[in-house]
Order: sequence, then C-alpha cells, then structure tokens
Amino acid sequence: MATKPNTKQESKVSQFKLKLLAGMALAPEARNEEKKPPYPAGRFKRFFDTYKANSPHFMTANALALIFALPILAIIVLISAIGTENLAYMLAGVTDKPYVMGNFGIGLSSSMSINEARLYLLDVYRLMFLGIGIGIAVLSFGAAGHVYISTKLIWGESFLTKKDKKTGADVPRIATEFFRGVKKYWREMLIVFASYGVFFAGGTNLIVEFVNGVWSGGANVGQWFALFIGIIVLLTTTPIFFNLVPQVVSYHKTLTLAEKIKNACIYSAAFVIPTYMMIVLAFAPFALLAIDTPIVTIIIGMLLIVFGLTYVFLIMVNYGDHNSENVLQTLYENMRTDLSRQNRREKKKPDAKQTSGPVKYKKKKK
Repeated sequence: MATKPNTKQESKVSQFKLKLLAGMALAPEARNEEKKPPYPAGRFKRFFDTYKANSPHFMTANALALIFALPILAIIVLISAIGTENLAYMLAGVTDKPYVMGNFGIGLSSSMSINEARLYLLDVYRLMFLGIGIGIAVLSFGAAGHVYISTKLIWGESFLTKKDKKTGADVPRIATEFFRGVKKYWREMLIVFASYGVFFAGGTNLIVEFVNGVWSGGANVGQWFALFIGIIVLLTTTPIFFNLVPQVVSYHKTLTLAEKIKNACIYSAAFVIPTYMMIVLAFAPFALLAIDTPIVTIIIGMLLIVFGLTYVFLIMVNYGDHNSENVLQTLYENMRTDLSRQNRREKKKPDAKQTSGPVKYKKKKK
C-alpha cells in the first residue's frame, strides 16, 4: 500500500528554508564579463564537460596549487615513510628497537607497556592534525589562484592570452591568471582557510583526547564532552567552509566577508543533505589512501597529486555556482524587480506639496 506524503512536514521544512533564505545578504556576482546563457545540461555534466574541455589548464593550475600543499604532503609522506609506531617511539625516546605490530596499531618493547605505546601513538596523531591545520592555512594561497581559474572556467569567461609562435593561436596564460588570483584573493582566502585549520585541528584533537581517556582505562565526563564538542565543531564548520570558499571569488567586493560567512551558514542550514553529499563526493577519494597496500597507495597518491586539488576545488566552485544561480541571484533579481516596481508606483503618486484648486496670484503693489 502506497504511503501518502506528509504534506504538513514538507510545508514546515519549506517554511523553515524560506525563513533562512530571507535573511541572506543579496548582491550581484563579481563577474568581469556579461553572464552567459544557462548551461543546457545538468550540473554534473557541466563538471565533466568543463574539465574535459579545459584539462590542460586545470593540470597547470593543479601543479601550481600543489606548491602550497607541500606542507600537508610532507606530513603525509613523513608519517607513511617512517611509520606511526616508529614516530611514537621516537617521541618516547625509546632507543631499543621495539617489535612493531603495524597491522594492530600497537607496539611492544622491553621499555614500555602496551598501553604506554598506544598513548604515544596518540601524540603522533595530535601532532599530525596540528600540522595539517597549519598546512590548510598555507594551502589558502594555492586555493586563491585555483578557485579563481575554476570560477572563470565555470562562468565561461576569457583569460589573458599570448600568441603561440608555431600555430599563431591565442594561448591562455594560466600561470599568469593563477598568480593574479593569488594576489587578488589571498587575504580573504587566508582568513577562511586559517580559521578552518584552527577548527579542524581543535576538533580532531578533542576527539583524540577522548580516545586517550578510553585507552587510559575509561573516559571521564570531560573527555566525553570533548568528543561531543569535537564532532559538533567538525560537522558544523566543514559545510560552512565548503560553501564559503567559492564566494570569496564570486562575490569579491560585492559582499563583505561577514556577509559571505552569513550566506555560507544559511546555505549549510537550508541545504544540509546536498552540502554533505558534495563534501563526501569531494573528499571520499582521499580516504582511499588508508588502503594498506603500498602499490595501491602509491597509485592513488599519484592520481590525487595530479588531479586531486582540481577535483576538490572544481566541485566546490560548481556547487557554489549552482547555489548562487538558483538561490542568491534569484532572490537578488526579485529584490531588484520589487524595488523598480516600488519606484514606478512612487513616481505615479501626486506630489504631497502640490495643492489642488485654482492658483491665487498676489496683486503687485503700485
């Protein structure tokens, strides 16, 4: 038997979204050229078509952005090369070579117990998450250039070009445009990425603190509270960060940073499921690095190095442009229409200062 849709619940959800969207800061997009006609296909096809048509440009942008991802890559390579357990023993100052049980995540030696070894492992994870948080802030410079290029390609805008000596064709100067984006957007992008880096490092370390309590014999109330806060911090700041990054470029100087943050919060609250779907789609491939097979890890790592940043930033920009086109710009155009109608009505109203009836003239004194 088919179930009837719960229209009351759907109407409540719609009213909630409308109330949220009514509070958005409205402004035009910071386009350099006239807006192109709507894309005939859907957003997923636009993602693949844009990448397919501009893959050399994206590879150049990815390579340049990768320079600013080197701190994060260095942390991952260091931990992969040395091993989590060996780094834990180095922090502990253990000189005797221990018997490392990498598959179980614990180590044994004559100088420490199993629990001590496990707790030192957590110190490695604390340092790793802290280092990644700092690396996220450094990555902001690469993001400024790459998101700028991705936005122009999604919008269909033109680039600076130079003549090819052999063919005489106009070749886009992607490297020049990349660093133009870095110069133009690095300040706001640094604030956004550094702030998220702090929340990421703080949230993950709060979760590690809970694990520390469990491995020490039982988590106390404070450590359970740390787990709760850590999860909440990550679950709330990640979608806001995801929705905010594209706006740094697409609403440059048309909205303040505070207004962009406000809009990102509204997007995250009004479109929870679509936002998390895009986040999972963007970052799921990086989880494949956890596969404990050297050949597979190397292959996946190389693919992510070549395409990874482009993949993430293009998903961010494409999703951000979808929200901008269907929500913010629609509301902005509606606001402009309402204002123009109001202005026309006010022009039609008679002037309050004018008086009706015949005009009386004073006689001049002779």
